[in-house]
Amino acid sequence: MPHTPFRKVINTLLYVLITGCRWCDVPFGPPWASKSAAHRWLKRWESDGTLEELQNRILGLAENLGEIDWNNGAIDGSFSPGKGGGEGVDRGHKGKGVLIHTLTDANGMLLANRTTPANGNERAQVIPLLDAISPKTGKPGHPRKRLGVIATDKGYDSNSLRRALRRRGIRPQIPKRVWKSKKTRGRPISSEAHRFQIERTFAWFQRKYRRIVVRWERLPHIFNGFLSLATIHIWLPKLIVG
Repeated sequence: MPHTPFRKVINTLLYVLITGCRWCDVPFGPPWASKSAAHRWLKRWESDGTLEELQNRILGLAENLGEIDWNNGAIDGSFSPGKGGGEGVDRGHKGKGVLIHTLTDANGMLLANRTTPANGNERAQVIPLLDAISPKTGKPGHPRKRLGVIATDKGYDSNSLRRALRRRGIRPQIPKRVWKSKKTRGRPISSEAHRFQIERTFAWFQRKYRRIVVRWERLPHIFNGFLSLATIHIWLPKLIVG
């Protein structure tokens, strides 16, 4: 039998993502797909890398249009409490929730996302986030530049992380947790990279996409798929309208 038209699948997935409704409350009618078809295709697209490839091509198109500010970026994490139960993103930590690690450019536009258990190490996710948009991957449509500055909060304070970023040609802007003296060490920063844009990005997640505010999903591929779909949905108006 022919599969459900993809337009109907996308309509249903966006409806669930934006409204945050349960799978059993998916509307019926000609514009919509069944809940089982939408769930199955979202899991397949996330598992086989379709959504990741689509994100890469969107970032490549945004770079060609000059919509990405590569001068600086920011990394931070956002917590989503877990109510899904079962084998979720945080396997072995049922009900604890999940941390969403996000990398944005200077304008607060999403570049990469990762999810870890609620007690995950945020510092360990910096390099994987940068590898997701590394120009060395050579993937078609992938961005060909790298960020000049990475701004974080005190939770990422680590000398090893600073050295790893400098080896990649990226200037780390990571505040110290505790200053031993009031005198600022090192050369003064000529231009400080702001990181309030990433907080605005998390506000987009909270207000626009209710399905990822709480991790209701039992399967990790479904939650990550919704996160990838939200990233694509944020970029599309930027590329169309500018």
